[in-house]
Amino acid sequence: MLFEHWIYSTAIAIMAGMVYYRFTGRDYSWIIIASAYAPDVDMVADAVLKKVGITVLIYGRPISHGYFHNIAVLLVYAVSMALLLHPAGIRLADSFLFASVGFAAHMFEDALVFNPGYAFLWPISTQRFGIGIFNYSRDWYGIADKEVLIVGLILVISSAILRTAYEGKGWIKRI
Repeated sequence: MLFEHWIYSTAIAIMAGMVYYRFTGRDYSWIIIASAYAPDVDMVADAVLKKVGITVLIYGRPISHGYFHNIAVLLVYAVSMALLLHPAGIRLADSFLFASVGFAAHMFEDALVFNPGYAFLWPISTQRFGIGIFNYSRDWYGIADKEVLIVGLILVISSAILRTAYEGKGWIKRI
């Protein structure tokens, strides 16, 4: 779902940026798009840590895909991004909020596609949740699902039209 995360997070970033800019005059929606890929670091985390000589076990098993798809990692990631982006002049609250929204967007997108999905509420609960609206299969050149992409593109276009109608074309240059 790597390609789909880019599309859906863009739609969410357009809308979140519009609302946040309306109230604060700041728009860091690019952080949402960048943060939408953060949960998938778990795909390479075990291999990278083993190269350094570190072994991390979660419930007695090495890190595998899905272990970072939860609210505990979301909070650690959002705090880390807030601290990393603060020296660049981005307020702590702004970067925390946008990083959280991007990370949560990824988890929401996975929940839409998979049922059961992941233990999103870990450490509160180990139950795996998912909605499973789509029957996901990589049928578009082996990299994406056509139905998920079409819905995502409709959301991006609708978000862009709505924001352009509300703010005019100037928002595109700001981003």
